[in-house]
Amino acid sequence: MSTDAIDASQEQLGKALDRAKMGEDKDLATRVRDAGERLVRLLYGLLKMTELHSLDNNAFVKPSEEFAGVADTLINLLGVIHIVTVEDQVFVNDIRIRFGRATNASSLSEELSPHQVGGMSFHQVPTAEQVKKLIHIFASEPDVDMPRAKLIEMLSNADINFIDLLGVYRFRISGESAQPTKRDIQKVSTKAATLVEEACDNLGADRTPNPLPLRRAVTDILEHSKSDVAGLQESPKSNNKYGDHSLQVCRLSLLLASAAQLSDENIQDLGVAAMFHDMGYAAREGAVDGDEGFAPPFERHAAAGARMLLRQRGFHQAKINRALSALEHHRDYDYAGGVPALFARIIRIAEDYANMTSRRGGGYNPHEALARMAAGAGTRYDPHLMQIFVNRMGKYPPGTILEVEVELSSGQHTFVMASSSLCDERDSFEKPRCTVLRLHDGTLCPPPHDRRIVDLRKKGKVLRVLNDY
Repeated sequence: MSTDAIDASQEQLGKALDRAKMGEDKDLATRVRDAGERLVRLLYGLLKMTELHSLDNNAFVKPSEEFAGVADTLINLLGVIHIVTVEDQVFVNDIRIRFGRATNASSLSEELSPHQVGGMSFHQVPTAEQVKKLIHIFASEPDVDMPRAKLIEMLSNADINFIDLLGVYRFRISGESAQPTKRDIQKVSTKAATLVEEACDNLGADRTPNPLPLRRAVTDILEHSKSDVAGLQESPKSNNKYGDHSLQVCRLSLLLASAAQLSDENIQDLGVAAMFHDMGYAAREGAVDGDEGFAPPFERHAAAGARMLLRQRGFHQAKINRALSALEHHRDYDYAGGVPALFARIIRIAEDYANMTSRRGGGYNPHEALARMAAGAGTRYDPHLMQIFVNRMGKYPPGTILEVEVELSSGQHTFVMASSSLCDERDSFEKPRCTVLRLHDGTLCPPPHDRRIVDLRKKGKVLRVLNDY
C-alpha cells in the first residue's frame, strides 16, 4: 500500500471526524428516525394485512410501492438498512423508532418471532414486487424445526438474496443473570467468532455488516468472562482461525480497557472495533479471479479495512473509532505521523500479545511474550497502557507453564502447573492461582492432585518457567 493511499484514507477519516463534530449525526438521526418510522409502520401493516386479504389482493400493491420508496430513501442515507426488534421496541441502524400501537395490538417483534426472526437487513432497494414476495414468504406457516433457515431458503429461491434475517433479541431482566457455566462461555465465544466470520464475508461481498449483533456479543463476553481466562489464549482446537483470532484480540482488549477504567460505553465500542480490526483481509484488493483466501498482504490490510468500514453512510463516533482502529492498530506509539488513536493503541497491545503466544506467531510462552513486549513501552506501545496490561496479566500470565515446588503433608513435591488467573491483588502479581497438570517427571498426577487448583499466595514456590507443556 502506497503512502499516498494511506494518507488519503487518513484524510477521509479526518473529514469524517469533522462532520461528526459539526453535528451531522443529529441531522442524519432525525431523517433516519422519520423515514425509519414510516418503513417500520409499512412493514408492520403489510404483515397484518395477510390476516385479512388473500396474497394476490391488489390491496398489497400501494403499500409495497411505498415501502420500496422509503427503503430507497434510507439506503441513500445509510447504504444499508438494519431493522432490529427487541421485544416491543424497534431500532433502525442503532436509532430507536417511535412505534406506538393500540391497546392489545401486536408488536412488530410478535409478527416476526414465529419464524424466529428478530429483524432484517436490506443491502439494496427492493422492488415493490420483491416486497410483496417478502411479505408472502412471512405469511407462510413457520417450519417446525428450523423456521428462520426455511425463510432464508425461500428468499433465496425467490432470488431475494440481498436481505439477511436476524435472530431474536430480548432484554435481560435486572437480576436475571446467574453465574455462567463453562458451557455458557464456550457457547458465547463460538457465537461471537461466527459473527465475526459473517461480518467478514459481508464486507468481502461488498455488503455493510450489522454491528448490533457484534455489540450484543461483546456484552455477553463481558458478562460471561469475568472469572474465565481461557479465551485469552489461542484455542488448540480452532476451526475458525479468523474469528477466533479476532475474538482473542477482543477479549484481551476488553481486559485492558476495563483495567484502564474506560467507561462502559467506550468498552463496548472498543470490543466491536477489536472484532473489526482485521476486516481489511476481506477486501481481496489485487486478488486474481479464482484465488482462494485473503488477498491483501500485511502492509495493505489496515488501510483496506478502514476504507471498507467507511462505506456505511453517516458519521458517528463508534464508526470513526472502528475505522481508526483498523487503520492504525499496527502503528507504533512513537509513529512519526502522530500518536495512534486510543482504541488502536489498545488493540496493538492485545494483538501483538495474541500473535506472539500463538503457534503461528512465534509460540512464546505468555511470560516471555509479556517480558518482550514490556521492553517496547514508549516506542512500540503506549507506556501507560503497557504498564496497566502488565499489572493485570501478572508476572506469569494465564497459560504460563511453571515448575512449582509444593509442601504437602507427605513432604516436598514438584509439579508442572499452568497459571490460571489474572493479577487481582498486589500480592498475586508473582503468585497466581495455578492448575496442576502433571508431576515434574512427566507422569500423570494421581487423585486428588490431578487438575487441582493451587493458590501460590498460600503455598508453593515457582522453580522455573517451562517453554512447553
